[in-house]
Amino acid sequence: MAKPKPGLGLVMLSFGGAPLATNREFVREAEALGYTALWIPEVVGPDAFISLAAYALNTSKIELGTGVVPIQLRTPGIMAMSFLTLNELSGGRALAGLGVSSPAIVERWHGASYRKPVTAMRECVEIMRQLFTEGRAKFEGWIYKSDFRLGMRLTQKPPRIYLAALNPPMLSVAGEIADGVLFNYSPPEAMPELIAQVRSSAIAAGRDPDEIDIGAYVRMCVTEEERAAMDAFKRELAGYAFVDSYRQMFERYGLGDELAEVRRLWQAGKRDEAFTAIGDTSAAKLGVVGSKEKAREYVARFRSAGVTHPIIFPIGPPNTIVRDFANTMRAMAGA
Repeated sequence: MAKPKPGLGLVMLSFGGAPLATNREFVREAEALGYTALWIPEVVGPDAFISLAAYALNTSKIELGTGVVPIQLRTPGIMAMSFLTLNELSGGRALAGLGVSSPAIVERWHGASYRKPVTAMRECVEIMRQLFTEGRAKFEGWIYKSDFRLGMRLTQKPPRIYLAALNPPMLSVAGEIADGVLFNYSPPEAMPELIAQVRSSAIAAGRDPDEIDIGAYVRMCVTEEERAAMDAFKRELAGYAFVDSYRQMFERYGLGDELAEVRRLWQAGKRDEAFTAIGDTSAAKLGVVGSKEKAREYVARFRSAGVTHPIIFPIGPPNTIVRDFANTMRAMAGA
């Protein structure tokens, strides 16, 4: 596999109650602006694969990635079929972004099993790679079993597999088996250590670490209404105070006490004010709001730290998100 070329991704959002058709025009514009990849998360809708299929029909060269889909909610075989279908439909532009989500989403929302998530990821990728490269998967592991043969005619190079990684166990797995890694909610100054863990794992596995694409979501809002955007971002961060994997990571970045206060306020019934426990300085470590120049400098810091694929993640208050998305997308083109 060749060393990845520097890219610039963009997260497409569902815009809350806005019509999904709103995204079609933005998708075409993002490609025209020179973005190299579009990413779509899958949490509470819309469906990532159906959305990306629509994007494929409205673009010609930009890559199309799930950023990310939880592996526990579909079988590895179903995911492989979905990615391969998207890959054929788009002429080889699919990117398979995978994550293990959280127990709340997997178990409480969907009734699936969150057992051994790191082992599950390793096994899932093994099955998917077999199907991507051989059209056949024969596998028996701790979590997954598969004896499955595809009936599709495949004409494109297989999709590259990206793993969402927050903490050391998944960083190691990404270095061992992934084509790319996706960092999330991490400041630019944390990148060298995270990247070093991925590279060290790759070397130990006998791989060339330079072949791994280093992706990082970069949250930002290019706006003059900085107070409203910052408060919206802190509300978003507060929602992760109860997710253990994120809590552990945020503690490394010095937000432990603030998130503990978020939890205290939340449990005391003061949910509307819980986000105020997070200071502007802490939030500014993880995202940027304000001018175009400020936002572009933030992206430059990620590139200087070793990120090869910054992924612009537009944020903002719900009532202005369509406007803020458009402004941010346009301001960051070519960053």
